[in-house]
Amino acid sequence: MRFFIAFLLVCFCGLPLRADDGLKAALDDQLLKNEAQYGIVGQSVMLLKNGEPLYRGKAGLAHLELDVPVAENHLFPSYSVAKLFTSVLVMQMVEEGKIDTGASIRTYLPTLTERWQPITVAHVLNHTSGIPRYIDDAITRNKFLPSKAAVFEAFADAPEHFKIGTRNGYNNTNYLVLAAILEAVSGESFEALVNARIITPLGLKHTGHASAKAVVKNMVSSYQGADGTVRKNIDVDWPIYTFSHSALYSTPEDLTKFMTALTRGKLVPVPVLKNFWQPMVLADGSNGHYAFGFEYAERDGYIQVGHDGGNRVKLRHYFPISGEGDSYTLAYLTNGYAHGVWTDIFADSVMARVNKGQFARAHITEAFMAHMLEHAGESTAALYGDILKAVGSAAAAESFITNRAYAVRYAAGQKAAIPAFKMLTDHFPNSANAWSHHAEQWEHLGDTAKAISYYKKAIELNPEHGYAKKRLEVLP
Repeated sequence: MRFFIAFLLVCFCGLPLRADDGLKAALDDQLLKNEAQYGIVGQSVMLLKNGEPLYRGKAGLAHLELDVPVAENHLFPSYSVAKLFTSVLVMQMVEEGKIDTGASIRTYLPTLTERWQPITVAHVLNHTSGIPRYIDDAITRNKFLPSKAAVFEAFADAPEHFKIGTRNGYNNTNYLVLAAILEAVSGESFEALVNARIITPLGLKHTGHASAKAVVKNMVSSYQGADGTVRKNIDVDWPIYTFSHSALYSTPEDLTKFMTALTRGKLVPVPVLKNFWQPMVLADGSNGHYAFGFEYAERDGYIQVGHDGGNRVKLRHYFPISGEGDSYTLAYLTNGYAHGVWTDIFADSVMARVNKGQFARAHITEAFMAHMLEHAGESTAALYGDILKAVGSAAAAESFITNRAYAVRYAAGQKAAIPAFKMLTDHFPNSANAWSHHAEQWEHLGDTAKAISYYKKAIELNPEHGYAKKRLEVLP
């Protein structure tokens, strides 16, 4: 019932909203802060409140080598956000009675190996299938197989990565399977389905798929970080058969239009969507991280659904768990940055500015990142107190700090992350995991003596700590 009420709040919204001057200035400032802190080349951001525009911002360069500023008409590679289009097509086919998510994938693709018989449509939707990852082989060989069928045949006898349904293991092969199922039940190509059922009806005039070698008007250049410096990205030249999981390009306007149309029942009925947006339950009874292929989390009183794109783009919709309050839709698009910061960090930085009281965890994430990147030499006592207040318990605080310490590592490099891992061992000196995580950082930085010392500390606290024991076996 809580989902249905929340959707109604999205569907029956009032007059168009605009950020007041204070919020606009704060969000403009946040984009510039993110640019400076993470070395973002260019970014284009749109935020909706209750389905109406609240903020539109941009910063940086579309083409670093040409010194061209980002403009609102620039297209951004959106990578795996493409998976959401695939998920919605499956929603439509389920609603039409053409696909059963509880059925084996071999019900629709009988030529698949019999080893995959226990794998259901729901397993591939939510990355719990365990089937082999074809992309690893393609990147290693720098060559793609000619078709989906060739991929399925090549990996028919390859071992599974994990037991079906036991965990989430992000895997592009899953979405090749879904595309093949969609084509089998519809008699149409995947590209035709996307255009006929999503892009054309919604009027997404700046959205499509293209290989890396294609020339697309107004497309920004793409960059990647290498030890804190920015280099031109060598994008994977995805073949057409991979478009169910990759090669998407779009704008913030189009992506938020897509998400708004979905939440308003224009692609599938609202009650149907309500049923689909439930996290898949894993074999141990815990909730997985996906709901019908959408990233799923419950934080700050909101259910958050969406997807990352190439670790450069974040599309996310927020609706209140209680059914009371405002909903938000965020599209945060970048064309690359100096390190490998997670796009969740960008999303949190925006929502913390929107309402730091409501988005308490997002606010404390932003505070943590700022402290570690700007004031790492200072005491963490006050910061720890704020974290504890935001997350509610010491166990949750340890988990939070661990996760965000790795976020710092990917955002600014191994050395910059040391103060974050030191905070972990300072506040949780009796945690074997804390010492093991801290040891890992020193190992990567080449300080073997300190790494060994910290791994030994982890084993003193927990003699059965497998990772620490394994590392001590190989370290000199």
